[in-house]
Amino acid sequence: MKNSLRERSFMMISFGLVNQEAQANASVSDGEFSYYSKKNTIFGQKKETTVYATLEQDFTKVDGSMYFLPRENASGSYYDTGLISGPFIPASGYELLIELNVVATDIKGLTINFGEIYPTKFDIMTSSGQCINIVDNNTSEFSTEEVLENTTYIKFVFYEMKNPYARLRIYSIQLGYGLTYYNDDILDSSLDTYVSPICEDVPQIDFMVKLQNYDQYFNVDNPDSAINFLETGQEMYVWYGYQLPQSKNIEWIVGAKLLCSAWESDDYSATIRCQDLFRNMDEEYFKGTYNPFGITYYEAAVMVFQDAGIEEYYIDPYLKKLTTKNPIPRVKHKEALQIIANACRCVLSQNRQGKPQIKSSFAPEFTLSCNGETEYSHIANIKSSEPKQEYASLAQNYSTVSAEMYYLPEDVSAADKYTGYISEQQSDENGLFNENPTIYVTQETACMYYGLQIVFGSMLPSGIIFHTYNDGSKVGEYEITSNITKRLIVQHEFEDFDYMEIEFTGTAEPYNRVVVDYFSFGDITDFTMERKDMTSSPKSIKQELVKAVRVPCYSYTKGSVAETLVSEETEAIEGYIATYYMGDATYDCTATFNGSSSNVEIIESGDFYVTVRFLISGKYQFEIIGHRYGIVEQYATKILNSRGKTITWKNPLVSDMETATNLAEWLGDYYNAGIEYEYSTRGNPEIDATDIVYQENTYRPELKVSIYRHIINFSQSLSGKVVARRVSEE
Repeated sequence: MKNSLRERSFMMISFGLVNQEAQANASVSDGEFSYYSKKNTIFGQKKETTVYATLEQDFTKVDGSMYFLPRENASGSYYDTGLISGPFIPASGYELLIELNVVATDIKGLTINFGEIYPTKFDIMTSSGQCINIVDNNTSEFSTEEVLENTTYIKFVFYEMKNPYARLRIYSIQLGYGLTYYNDDILDSSLDTYVSPICEDVPQIDFMVKLQNYDQYFNVDNPDSAINFLETGQEMYVWYGYQLPQSKNIEWIVGAKLLCSAWESDDYSATIRCQDLFRNMDEEYFKGTYNPFGITYYEAAVMVFQDAGIEEYYIDPYLKKLTTKNPIPRVKHKEALQIIANACRCVLSQNRQGKPQIKSSFAPEFTLSCNGETEYSHIANIKSSEPKQEYASLAQNYSTVSAEMYYLPEDVSAADKYTGYISEQQSDENGLFNENPTIYVTQETACMYYGLQIVFGSMLPSGIIFHTYNDGSKVGEYEITSNITKRLIVQHEFEDFDYMEIEFTGTAEPYNRVVVDYFSFGDITDFTMERKDMTSSPKSIKQELVKAVRVPCYSYTKGSVAETLVSEETEAIEGYIATYYMGDATYDCTATFNGSSSNVEIIESGDFYVTVRFLISGKYQFEIIGHRYGIVEQYATKILNSRGKTITWKNPLVSDMETATNLAEWLGDYYNAGIEYEYSTRGNPEIDATDIVYQENTYRPELKVSIYRHIINFSQSLSGKVVARRVSEE
C-alpha cells in the first residue's frame, strides 16, 4: 500500500438480524440426547472445536482431530460438543423442540451450524402453524431468510442425514439471518476511532455505512424489509481488503466489531450507524467500598466488568501489582473503568474483535543478564539508545578500517569505551556455537507486547529464538532465521510474560561473537507516515505551555459524629424493599421507620447505597443515620517548565503517594510533548488509534508520534485522517 499507484481496495460488512431477546432466553426442551450432549450451549456463534469419535458411518477420523469418548459419569465432565442426538436419525423423523421463552415474536431467518455430517431433509415448524420444508440441503452451515411469524417455539423434524446411521449434531444456532455486503453494495462508509493516550476520556468508535437499497429491501414499510428486524445492539463486523500486487489474491483484515445504534433509509439507500460497546455502559456503578487493607486495581476492574455484564475482557496483569484503598465513586461503568485505567497509567480501549481492554501505556522496568559476556561487554548499557562504541577484533570480516572502531588495550580490564553486549561465546567455522549466547530479560510485572527492537553491532546473528515465560510457566516460542537486519523490528504478539530468553543460534559470519547495542520493548515501530501517504500538509498545533502537573493522593478518615443522611416521610407496605443512594462515601449506617429500627432492616449496603426491607405497613418518618468519610489530600507534583499553567489531575482512586508520583511523571511526559498534528491520508486500515509511528518531518528526522484519532473512509477507494501527538523522548 506504500506504492505510488495502489492496487484496488475492498470493504466488507456483515451483521445478523438476530432476535436478541429470543436468542438470550431460548432453551432446548427435553428429548433423546446423548449423555455427553451439551444442548443449551448452542445459542451462540462458536464453531465445532471438540468432536468425540463415535461408531457412525464415515464419521470417525484417525488424524488426531477427534477425542476418545469417555464413559458416562455422574459428574457430567465432558467437553462442550454442542447438541447431539441419542439415536441415529430414523426415517420416521427425529423431533427437536426449542422454546423461545418469550411472548410470540417474529424471527427473520435461522443460521445453524450442523458440522460436517449435516441433515439433508427436515421441516421447521412454529407455534402459529407455519411449516417450512427443507429438501436437498447440502451445507454444514444452513441458513434461511424465511420469516418465522408470531411464534413462541421452533420445532424441527429431521428425516435424512448426509450419511446413513448418523446422529444429529448442532454446534450453534442463531435465531436470525446474517447479511454480508461488499464493494458493489457499499456506497460510502466512515470508521472514526478516538482513544485518549492518558485515558482523559472514555474511548469512542463511530461507524457509518451507506448501502444500496435494492428492491426497497431496507424500506421500513416493506413487510419483508430487513430493517424491521434490525435491533439496537446487534453486532456488525467490518473488514478491509487489498488486492496484493501482481496477484488476484485479496488480503483481508478485521476493521472493527461494533454494535448497531441507528439506521435510516429512502428508496435508494440505507444508512446504518454503529458504535463501540462503551456507549451502552451507561448504568451507574454504585458498589464501591473503602477497603483499609486495599484491593488490587485488577480486582476492582473485574468487579466493574462483571457488574456491567461484560464476560470477555482483557486486563493488564500489571494491575495486580497496584492497590487502592479508596472506593470507586458513583459513576457510570465506563467511567469507572476509565479512572481505574488512568490511575494505573493504562489506556482503556476496544480491540478490533470488539473486546474491551485495559493495557499499560508505559514499559515496565526490566533487568538484563546473560550466560556469558566478554570483559569489555556491558549488557546493562543496551537499555540505552545512546550510540555504542566498538572494539576491533580478529573475528572474520568484523573489523573495519574507517576509524569507527577502537583498539582493545593490552590490559583488557582497562577497556573503558561505552560498549553494549558482546557475547563470551564465539561461533565456529559453520557460524554455530557450542553453547548458544542467551540474554535474559526479567520484568517487574507480566505484560503483553506487540513487538520489540534489537540494534546489532557490526556483525549480525543468523538466527534468534525468543522464549517467554509467565510465573515460571512457558508462554510461547518465536524463531527468526531470515531477514535479520542491523536494526531489527520484531513484529510479533508476545502474550503476557514476565521473563524472556533471547537465544542466538548462530552468526552470519563464522568465528564471530554476538554484539547487541540496543534493546527495547513498547513504543517500537517500523511504520513511517511519509509525505506520500499524506494528502494534505500536516497542521501543527502548539498547545498551551504546562508549568507543572499536580496529582492529589486521597486518604480516607473516619469521623466520630453520626449525621442524618436520609430523612423523609415514606409510605411503605410490609416486605417492601427499597434502595437509597448516597452522594458521598459513608459507613456504619442504621435505619429507622416510625422512630424504631425494629420496623425496618438493612439487607445490603455499601459506601454509596443502603438497601432496606420495611417490616410494617404505613406512612411514617424514615431515616438513615450514618457517618461520612473525611478526605485528606496530599499532592505529587511534576515540574515541567518555569512558566505556563498548572494542571491538577484528580483521580479519586489514588490512595498512596507512590501511585500519585508515578501518575504525575506519566502525565508530565504527555504534556511535555505539547505538539499535535492533523492531516488527511490515503487511508491506512492497518493503523489503530494508540499506535506509535514515525512521521516524516523536514526538521526532526524520525519524529515519533502517537495516533489517538484515526478515521478511515471508503467510497470504492480508501482515504483517511489522522490526529497524532508528539511522543516525548526525554
